[in-house]
Amino acid sequence: MEPTVVKVQGKFNETEEAILEFLYTHPNGWGTYSLTRELRPEPKTGLSEEQKLKAFDEIQHAIETLVAAKVAKGKRLRDASGRVYFEKLQLTANGEAEAIKQRRRVKQIVGHFARPRRSDSTS
Repeated sequence: MEPTVVKVQGKFNETEEAILEFLYTHPNGWGTYSLTRELRPEPKTGLSEEQKLKAFDEIQHAIETLVAAKVAKGKRLRDASGRVYFEKLQLTANGEAEAIKQRRRVKQIVGHFARPRRSDSTS
């Protein structure tokens, strides 16, 4: 019998959790662009501009969620194209606590559950 794996959703999505974890273990000096390069590295074959923009937007959205949740803060800037991004990101005191909780929480449950047997007769 194959084990059943049940993923346990946390307070934040996978990208947000990855940023929390990264900022906790690598404090000081990170921003949207550097986190995008670190967490969404470009393969050797390269990425299209559309794929790069999508990766940037995903990281920026996750950072904004963390800022709105008051677990991260940083300097908000605007680039030449008008996009908002963050620099000098750091975890707040609540963010450090949340990062520790996320590291320790159960992320999945693996179990061997017997399937209920079906009866061919109907009652």
